[in-house]
Amino acid sequence: MSSGEQVLDVPAVFAAGYKFCPMDSDVVVFYLKRKILGEQLPNIIPTTDVYASSPDKLPLGLFQMGQRNEWFFFSTKSKDDDITVIDGGYYEIDPDGAAPITWEGKIVGHLKTLFFYQGSPPNGTETEWMVEEFRVNPELVPVDKADHTTQEKITNLVVCKIYRMRPPPSP
Repeated sequence: MSSGEQVLDVPAVFAAGYKFCPMDSDVVVFYLKRKILGEQLPNIIPTTDVYASSPDKLPLGLFQMGQRNEWFFFSTKSKDDDITVIDGGYYEIDPDGAAPITWEGKIVGHLKTLFFYQGSPPNGTETEWMVEEFRVNPELVPVDKADHTTQEKITNLVVCKIYRMRPPPSP
């Protein structure tokens, strides 16, 4: 299959009551890897730049198939710094929230956890928002060394699972 972009919007038709609740390895192997390779995907996970704004300003309505207070997005990866500052707050890496993702006995990806704080580091206020960032293990994706487009996707494309850990306050 070529590394060029293909139309990936395959209509998603699900039975009543279906909720998108994949295992971590499924996110990497069946969604992220296929997105990187330009293969067809069901239209479940939308694309947005998660780290461009605070989680409460993300287009959460684009993801309709998940559990309550849980959203998935394809995005560019967070910075490799411990803190990513944005307008009004920052994402901070949880040093205990990193882990390999395995499938069939192989490491297929890596998980990184970030929390969102309002204010300026290091004195921000913790919010109810958390992000789990899924990255593919480059060894999982067959790619020609001359295919710089796919190599860039392997390096920069992630799936972000956003959680609201507490329900929003009542008005």
